[in-house]
Amino acid sequence: MTFQSKAQQLVNIIAQAVKDIEQDIATQIPGTITNDVNLPVVAPEDGLEVTPHRRAAIRSLTGATHQLLATLTPAGLHVQEIYYSYLQTVAIDIVVKGRIADEIHSIDPESSKGGVPVQVLAENAGMDSRKLTHVLRFLALRNIFGEIKPHHWVNTRCSLPLRSDSPNSLSNFFVHMRQAVSIPALVEFPELLLDKEGGGAFSWDPQQSAFQKYYAPGCDFFAWLARSDNGMKAEIFAKAMVESTNATGTGSAHYKGYDWQKLGPVGTLIDVGGGIGAAAYAISTHLPEWKVVIQDLPEVIQAGKQEYYKTGSTANIEFEETDFFKDQPPHRAKKAEAYFLRHILHDWSSKFCVQILTNLRRAAKATTRLLICETSLEPPLIDPNSPLLSNGGMATSFSHHYNLIMMSLFNAEERSQEDYEELFALSGWKFQSVTTLKTILDRFIFEGIPDPSWKE
Repeated sequence: MTFQSKAQQLVNIIAQAVKDIEQDIATQIPGTITNDVNLPVVAPEDGLEVTPHRRAAIRSLTGATHQLLATLTPAGLHVQEIYYSYLQTVAIDIVVKGRIADEIHSIDPESSKGGVPVQVLAENAGMDSRKLTHVLRFLALRNIFGEIKPHHWVNTRCSLPLRSDSPNSLSNFFVHMRQAVSIPALVEFPELLLDKEGGGAFSWDPQQSAFQKYYAPGCDFFAWLARSDNGMKAEIFAKAMVESTNATGTGSAHYKGYDWQKLGPVGTLIDVGGGIGAAAYAISTHLPEWKVVIQDLPEVIQAGKQEYYKTGSTANIEFEETDFFKDQPPHRAKKAEAYFLRHILHDWSSKFCVQILTNLRRAAKATTRLLICETSLEPPLIDPNSPLLSNGGMATSFSHHYNLIMMSLFNAEERSQEDYEELFALSGWKFQSVTTLKTILDRFIFEGIPDPSWKE
């Protein structure tokens, strides 16, 4: 048997993953060839339902590619490259604020006119053309924008999400992330985690987050959104969450892995902290005879209603002003067949999560189901039997990104399945099952039912 180094094993994993991904795409869209990354089109394969086969292959490709680079690149160079990654954030923030992708699309949308001169882009953005060239070339190394000939620029598949009007736009998401996460995290987060004398190092108090320290002590994140810029930040945040959802899933197919039929033919599902409906619209397609009630704070509910009427939706959705730190409204007590919480608990440390779930347990019927849609965070253990880390390595990077973001914003965290089992037990719920969602990310529905032996 021929010996293969870990690096050679990783190359084999990458080669097989590419074959599997292209085979899965061709099966779903017969005759399709993977789109050229340099073309300014939203690739049809980006919107395909995430099959288990393709999910596994993309995760293998991601984990193996990063681990191969870490294996073969000199360690000092590898670590420097990671440290400098913050400049990628800076560069994207510059071109989003300068609306560079929008300008290119308005002048040469199909890259058929020889590209847009950098002088034109710079003048429209109010920038120096030479400095803009440096930023664009930095991003072009990463296939974001393309220089079709010297100083003439086109959009690529990977710059389209930077357009404000693209079907896969993330423009609001990037604006929100810069203001709320990137700046506070870079400035305050390292100091906070090492602040043993001031108590920040060991605190899980949401008032002790990096966000709080940067903006103002006692500055609640959601209140900051609502009262700043006449609510503009709140509006951007709501749109950012929809954009992020669209980028990491495929609409209703995202939730297809869960057996919604077992909930019954008709009933009421309460989307607790549901925002403007990022998940509710998708879920309603799986529960067509059900009523989906979106509960959130007043300013969010108002934005949700406006979006509902704006889109002309006919989904059976109701909006209700509610604070999940308080008991469910009296008219909801013992009336819900299911409570659904999507990306709510990761905003809060465990004490507050128990409070939220306990409030729901008080209002639950004996048959009510609790559905928690969250990331599952697993450790990257060294696996002696595999060239990859035990959790897939960088295939799980988004989960660990979100974890540090939650720590920075709220002094909260992402959690493992074992963590959710413990939260359920502490708040009167019995853990029943976990379902993998149809997304490349580590997203799951953790399901529970009321524990009949629970006494508050």
